Amino acid sequence: MEAVGRAHGALGFVNAIGSGGYGAAAALDLELWVRAWPCSKPRGYTLTRGTRVEVSQEILEAVATVAGDYAGKSLQGLCARGSSEIPLEAGLKGSSALLNALVEAALRLLGAEKPGPLELARLGVKAARLAGLTVTGALDDHLAVSGCGGYATNNNEQRLVHHNPTLEAAVVIAVPGRRSIKTIDPQAYKDYIPLYKAAWRLVLADDWMTAATVNGTATTLATGGNPKQLLALVAKGLATAVGVSGKGPAVYAIPRSTNEKTLEELKKELSKITRDPNPITAQITPCKNKQHNPDN
Repeated sequence: MEAVGRAHGALGFVNAIGSGGYGAAAALDLELWVRAWPCSKPRGYTLTRGTRVEVSQEILEAVATVAGDYAGKSLQGLCARGSSEIPLEAGLKGSSALLNALVEAALRLLGAEKPGPLELARLGVKAARLAGLTVTGALDDHLAVSGCGGYATNNNEQRLVHHNPTLEAAVVIAVPGRRSIKTIDPQAYKDYIPLYKAAWRLVLADDWMTAATVNGTATTLATGGNPKQLLALVAKGLATAVGVSGKGPAVYAIPRSTNEKTLEELKKELSKITRDPNPITAQITPCKNKQHNPDN
């Protein structure tokens, strides 16, 4: 018996480490799927952008525990294989997507009633905590990777504060390497609390683009970089916003125009700044139902 779970990437707009637990993220059309089955010894892998990546036993055990508790049944072991378009350890919420997809598949194996989007996200957070993959309990990330539009959450209370179902934009993303959550020094982000809180207030006012730029400036500084070159893309009129997704190192720009010339110029500029030779283009995806309610 097998079951499939699906999720996608997400783009960070407010880093909850720096803001004190308030985060914001938006759905991104980088797809991930897993096929899971019961087994006696947990093991799994994904083909992530063509590279085989092992899924740790800690992740599989955490998902089995969370799904079993929710369903009121026991899932002794979980094995899985899958595929992901989300760059690894880039800040584009690949771990959140993997956990949500695995939880969804595990619940199907157990014959459990499918949870609503908000409940699924909270289950994903629980699994992330058990596996040691979250600093803040990133509810915004777990909502965005299985949802649509943009989400702002109070992660301290595991509560959705604001959802923009119509948020939509093209985005150019450069990924200069990998950054594990286990290497993060939370204090470095907290040094820029005023900037992160300003980004949070902007999201609540639905000014997501300015929020991205403020948040990206803060995270660039927190990780030892200089935001001057990134901000220059806005000053030159190439981008309406620039940012750093999650903990990074993924850097992104929202193009002022989606014509091919502008997109290619942005790719070249981001490549110079980050030394990523092949920036990618993706879409922030809105909800098909503009009145979408994450509680249902």
